[in-house]
Amino acid sequence: MSSPSSLGAQLRAFDYVFWLCIFMELMERMAYYGVRLVVPVFVVLAPSEGGAGLTHTEKGTMLACWAATQSWLPTFAGGFADRFGYKRTIAVSVVFKAVGYAVMAMATGFWSMLLGTQLLATGTGIFKPGIQGTLAHSIARSKGSASMGWGLFYQSVNVGAAVAAFIPAFARDTMGWGWHGVFATCSLLVLSNLLPLSFYTDPTDERGAEVDTRGPLVLVRESIVELFTSPVLLGFIFISAGFWFGFHQLFDMLPNYVDDWTDSSGLLASLGQLVGNEAWIAEGAQGVNIPQERLININAFLIMGTMFLFAWLSSRVSTLTSTILGMGIASLSLIAFVYTANVYVVLAGVAAFTVGEMLASPKKMEYLASLAPPGKRALYLGYANMPDGIGWVLGSLVAGASYEERADKINLCRKLLAGPVASEPGAADAAAAWLARARSGGVSDAALTELARSIDAPTAEQALATFAGLNGPALVSRLAEHLPRGEVLDFALAAMPTLPNGEVATATSLRALLYATYQPGEVWWTFVAIGVVSTIGMIGYDRWVRGRAVEARKAA
Repeated sequence: MSSPSSLGAQLRAFDYVFWLCIFMELMERMAYYGVRLVVPVFVVLAPSEGGAGLTHTEKGTMLACWAATQSWLPTFAGGFADRFGYKRTIAVSVVFKAVGYAVMAMATGFWSMLLGTQLLATGTGIFKPGIQGTLAHSIARSKGSASMGWGLFYQSVNVGAAVAAFIPAFARDTMGWGWHGVFATCSLLVLSNLLPLSFYTDPTDERGAEVDTRGPLVLVRESIVELFTSPVLLGFIFISAGFWFGFHQLFDMLPNYVDDWTDSSGLLASLGQLVGNEAWIAEGAQGVNIPQERLININAFLIMGTMFLFAWLSSRVSTLTSTILGMGIASLSLIAFVYTANVYVVLAGVAAFTVGEMLASPKKMEYLASLAPPGKRALYLGYANMPDGIGWVLGSLVAGASYEERADKINLCRKLLAGPVASEPGAADAAAAWLARARSGGVSDAALTELARSIDAPTAEQALATFAGLNGPALVSRLAEHLPRGEVLDFALAAMPTLPNGEVATATSLRALLYATYQPGEVWWTFVAIGVVSTIGMIGYDRWVRGRAVEARKAA
């Protein structure tokens, strides 16, 4: 059979199993990203505003645990999928994910969110090897279409992600179900995969009808042995992990960065004028921003519309060459976020990152599938999640602690209030007014509960009593430290109607002052540096692998 080279020929080469898997991946990703796009903002949102009330450090810990389970479980689940069948493992994964979303819908703090994300991560970790193993078998029957097949698979992920950006607005705002409705909607979406699963047929692998009788413990042991006895495999995993260290921050840290610092009201008004939407024009004039999940989702829309072209172009070069080029472009694109949060620069940075992602990310599956011995495709595609997991875990821990200290808008506003602003004549009056309002019932119960938790007081009344006897800068500093998150910005505007730089205090001018004073964009430098080092390391790895291949040919 000749290898199809034209775009149309490569698309026609795939069988129905391939397209069935693409559809299932689309539905699974639509549910996953419906939650994933908003989780970074939801978990740090104040309880009084409907959020989980976590700190960024807690968010980083939660995401690191999520990453470890979701990325490393497939290393072993891949062997299970090869052994017990892809259809069975996919069905089990659907149940885990649906329950995970349901638990997250009812979560009220760190531990309940952790449980929900762990159930979701377990389901995702089981799902990946089953669906990817089936695709590997299907693609193997379509000679010459490997780059196109994995590119289309990656494109289906982002079609789901692009549509998912509208799920939060639909469930939370249009239907009025609130944040809990977002998670419940995604639970129902993932359950819908049980229908196409009924048409799923496990492929016959290279071992034919041979029955695999290995037990679970044997499979785990063989997965570990296979991993640690292949220097080529280990080298790829650990060197490319640096790329994933920064990669996930586009989805973990950038949502918070945009939500805190990017003013997209002007863009909203311009889009309104472009399409004749009077509501958008009015909202933009009032300072309303475009939700961060829709701005950042330019990533998914670009991949959805152009991935097949980049897959076709990348098939013209070696897998590692495409990987190296993509890693370099994506890592350097993060510099766009260092010096400014301007909406147009942010969008340009996301677009550049997306080009690098399309060149690099799908290639890890293609490369590791090419290394897989017969009968071990799902196992090796499980290994494909290892570099992702290492980078995601470490990146989450670093990003959480770094953003909490250096970039969170509320925390930086607290720092400003506790510093020179505390001595301003009107600041103490604003603090006294807020306390009086809290004592008279003018502050929500959720906010008062948050205040009591911050001070470690049994009740809100006892928390408020700790401010008795304080006045002047001491009162302002203490209140700034413990004020509920949802109250901080309004208090800052009341405490300093004229900002230290002489401007009239508004939400926009306060944000600009905080950004200019504390330079929160510098948190991105760590991720730029690690990504560049990883890219250089992959260049060396490529030379080493080529050298091994030459020596092997000489020996033969």
